[in-house]
Amino acid sequence: MKKPPLDLTKIASILFSEADKPVVLPVCDHYAGNPKFFEKALNIRGEMGACFDITLDLEDGAKVGQEAEAVKWAAQALVHFVGLNGAENRRPGVRIHPLKSSVFEMELDTLLQEGVPTPAYLMLPKPEQASDVREASARIFEVANKNGVSAPPLHVLIETHGALAEVHAIAGLQEVESLSFGIMDFLSGHRGAIPKSALNTPGQFENPLIKRAKLEIAAACHRFGKVPSHNVCRNVTDPEAAGEDAHRAKRDFGYTRMWSIHPAQIVHIVSALLPSDKEYAEAVEVLTAANAADWGPIQIKGELHDRASYRYFWEMIKKR
Repeated sequence: MKKPPLDLTKIASILFSEADKPVVLPVCDHYAGNPKFFEKALNIRGEMGACFDITLDLEDGAKVGQEAEAVKWAAQALVHFVGLNGAENRRPGVRIHPLKSSVFEMELDTLLQEGVPTPAYLMLPKPEQASDVREASARIFEVANKNGVSAPPLHVLIETHGALAEVHAIAGLQEVESLSFGIMDFLSGHRGAIPKSALNTPGQFENPLIKRAKLEIAAACHRFGKVPSHNVCRNVTDPEAAGEDAHRAKRDFGYTRMWSIHPAQIVHIVSALLPSDKEYAEAVEVLTAANAADWGPIQIKGELHDRASYRYFWEMIKKR
């Protein structure tokens, strides 16, 4: 659908205070842990456009014992991406190792240096508490500042009991853009108390402990204008299952972004999470009328709209 003649940046300045402007990210986050998978993701992005992120995975998606080689590849991949697409295009993010890992500092030194394009974000896994995220953020800033480059935003994986207990404190950190749910590590942390069936659909949407975790993460993100990212769909033989999970995560749990772990999942996740043509058309109609009314209350088809609903419809357009 053709983009509307609306200045979304100007509208945001009218509808949101500087402190309340929400983070808007692509609706899908696709993980690639080696050059072959990265090239596949680039080809798909060339066809679909930048409606999904690519994350270069140095942690669970990489081989143990080859951490130095993996981070060098990630740095080269960032250079390669900018060379192909230009500096202004949204770059890949990178999932690094946890703060307490022996390779954490080495990864920062390799990625945050002059000559390497800054990743769109760094994904931080396995924090045990909010202080871990603050400490990791401080180290990232220090390394970036020392090397004369900008520090990227943080995305954080909530997959431990401690991180879930302090999820609002983590979401409230200024440098954090998004929280993701790490369902597999979270389930393992219950030592058999949650059945394996809760890793898959329908169990992942029905088990009370998993449901609680998902809802807490989503609520914390929406409280602070951050982006909640839903866990992976492990069924890689049926790509449509990922889209069905994304639809339910959006409808019932308030998630606006989801991980992809197979290239075939991307299109189904994107289709499920982007506003439909009908939703988009309604948003254009409402905001166009609101603009004409100088952002005062209006009535369309018997329904009242004011700045509260204008913010909702701004989100619909911004995501497209």
